[in-house]
This record gives sequence, structure tokens and C-alpha cells, in this order.
Amino acid sequence: MRLTPQEVKAIKQTFLEIFHEGEIYLFGSRTDSNLRGGDIDLYIHTQNKNNLLEKKVQFLARVKDKIGDQKIDLLLSKDTSRAIEQEAIEKGIKL
Repeated sequence: MRLTPQEVKAIKQTFLEIFHEGEIYLFGSRTDSNLRGGDIDLYIHTQNKNNLLEKKVQFLARVKDKIGDQKIDLLLSKDTSRAIEQEAIEKGIKL
């Protein structure tokens, strides 16, 4: 995984502050320690679907405040039968 312990802590802490429950996964190129560069791909699975757009904006803003301005793609759970969600869960790293 190509995130520092401080970045992981900031992401997990912000996730709990905003979403309160659920699971968060890192997926994509940042899961491979042999690669370089790439954005931070995060997948959030939560049962609480209230105000998801607002929560997404808050989450991204707070994480960037904590870890600096990095490209972060945030995927929120809609339908776990979607291929992208299955890939995030199966190949991603649960934080």
C-alpha cells in the first residue's frame, strides 16, 4: 500500500467523523507498492444513504486539509453488484 501511516489515520478518522459507520477501502494503483504515482481511489460502503453528496464533499475537503492537496477519487456504494464496487471490495485494502 502506498499511503503513509499518517495518511491512513487521517482518512479513517475523517471517514468516522463524516459517515459514522460502514467500511472504507483503498483500491486501484495505490494498493500496489511497486507502482509510482496515481491518485488515491477510495470506496465507501455505508448503509446510511442520507445526504451522501454533502458527506462526500465534506469528506474530500477534510481529508485534503489533513494530508495535503492530492487527487482523490471517492466512490460511494450504490449497488454492490456493480463491477467497480465488486473490484474495490475484492481487490482493495480495507482501511
